[in-house]
Amino acid sequence: MIFTPEKEESLAAFIKTRMSPYRFSHTMSVVCECRELLRYYRAPRNTLIISAYLHDVTKEMPTPEQLALCEEAGIEISPDTLRSEKTLHAESAPAFIKKYLPEFYTEETAEIIRSHTTGIPDMTLGQKLLFLADFIEPTRRFDECVDVRRYFYSKENKDIRHLNETILYALRLTIKELAVSKCFIHGMTIQAYNYLVITENMK
Repeated sequence: MIFTPEKEESLAAFIKTRMSPYRFSHTMSVVCECRELLRYYRAPRNTLIISAYLHDVTKEMPTPEQLALCEEAGIEISPDTLRSEKTLHAESAPAFIKKYLPEFYTEETAEIIRSHTTGIPDMTLGQKLLFLADFIEPTRRFDECVDVRRYFYSKENKDIRHLNETILYALRLTIKELAVSKCFIHGMTIQAYNYLVITENMK
């Protein structure tokens, strides 16, 4: 699909009707952050930007509606996701897009969106960029988000090693915060963290 400025404007207008002002502001900030990250990394631009627009399209949808979307699409929800409902939208968003916005759906877009909250082992570049943009976009005022943003932009050489180290830092802070708060930690987050620890330490 050719992602023209007109189609982008139409997509932005659509998601605005699906979100609270806070969520829409966050989404647009993630889009801007992805554009900034594309200055340093050669990921598929249109796929990443479309994923950024749509990553939270079902975030504010009631859980039963999200589950119904997933069931209709044949998406099996893991026990970890059911225990961590804030991650459910990463599964339901691709189902929503495929049903209601098929012109913007690709398997690559779906995979980027599915991993943007928890991370996964061995992420593609596009998956890493959306994960990071969602974490560090400037409307995120949590201490962990501010720290990770500062860490990423503090280094002049933003090579892939630095990107991986930044994501590892974000995962470490996320796990620590959840553990301190005695919250359930999604197994995929642990796997993503362990994968990066092993692969980065081997280099």
